[in-house]
Amino acid sequence: MRAGTRWTGWATLLAGYATVLLGALPDRELPLKRHLPWLLTATALCGLGWILASVLVRAQRRARLRKKTWRRRHEPWPEPRRSRALSWVLGLGIALTSAAALTQGVGPDGADGEWLSEVGRAGGHTRELRVAKVVGQPETTRSRKNDVEEFSSTIVVTVPFDSGPRQVTVEGVRTQSELAQGRPIELLYAPSRPDLGVRPPVDKDISSVVGRLIALPVIWILTLTAGLSTAVGMHRRETAVARARRFEPWVHLPAAFLLVCGALLVVPLLTGFPDTATGWSLAIGSAATPWLALAWVARTS
Repeated sequence: MRAGTRWTGWATLLAGYATVLLGALPDRELPLKRHLPWLLTATALCGLGWILASVLVRAQRRARLRKKTWRRRHEPWPEPRRSRALSWVLGLGIALTSAAALTQGVGPDGADGEWLSEVGRAGGHTRELRVAKVVGQPETTRSRKNDVEEFSSTIVVTVPFDSGPRQVTVEGVRTQSELAQGRPIELLYAPSRPDLGVRPPVDKDISSVVGRLIALPVIWILTLTAGLSTAVGMHRRETAVARARRFEPWVHLPAAFLLVCGALLVVPLLTGFPDTATGWSLAIGSAATPWLALAWVARTS
C-alpha cells in the first residue's frame, strides 16, 4: 500500500511539472495553452489519488494496531523513506510554479490579446499590401520619431484571402509620413479568416514590450535564485522533507487548498484575456500560493 502513495506522489509531481513548464512559455496566445486547464485537472486528480492512498495507509495501520493490543495505541510510525532527489524536485518545482503563474500576465491583454490569439491560431501573419485608397485626410498623432512626424490614416486595401480578394477598410494605420495610393504597408490578417478583419501589427503594444523585455527576464532571474535557494535549504533539512512526505490532514489539506486557490486564480488567464491590471493581479495572487503552502507545511510538519 505504501507503494501506492509513492507512485501517486510522483505522478502528481510529474503532472505538475508538465503543467508549469508548458505554462512558463511566454506566448499566452499559443494553442497549446488551451490544454493547460486539462493538465491542471490531471495534476489535481493525481494529488487527490495521493491523499486517498495515504488515507488508506493510515486506516490500515490503525487496524493493525487495534489487533496488537499489547502495543501502545499511538505507536510511532516507522522512519520515513528519504529521497535526495525530492528536495531538488520540490524546491525547483515551487519556484517554477510561481514563474508559470507570473508569465500568464505577460503579453497583449483584453480585446487586442483575444484578437491576436484568434489570428495566431488561424495562421495569420504580417504581410505587405499596397494602399488602394486613402480615406479622408491623415491626422497627426503629435508624435515624432527621428524628427519625422507620425500620422494616423484610414485606408482601403485589397486583401488576397483564401476565399478570394476583398477590399477592406483599415483604420488607425500609423506611419512616419502621410500615406499615398500605391504605397506598401504592413498589415496583420489571417488569409483563411476574413471575418477576423485586418489590423496594423500590434507587436509594439506597450504591455507586450514591457513584459517581454523587462518582466520576463526579472521573473526568470528571481525563479532561478529562489528555486536554487529553496532546493538547497530543503536538501539541508532532508529529514524534515522526508517527514513531510507522510500525509497528515492538518498539514497537507490546508496546503492543498492554497494550491487549488492558486490554480483557480490563473484559470481566467488561460481561458480568456482580462485587462492588464486584472491579469497581473490574478497572476501575482496565483504565484504567491506555492510559497504560502510551503510556509504552512514547514510550520506545521
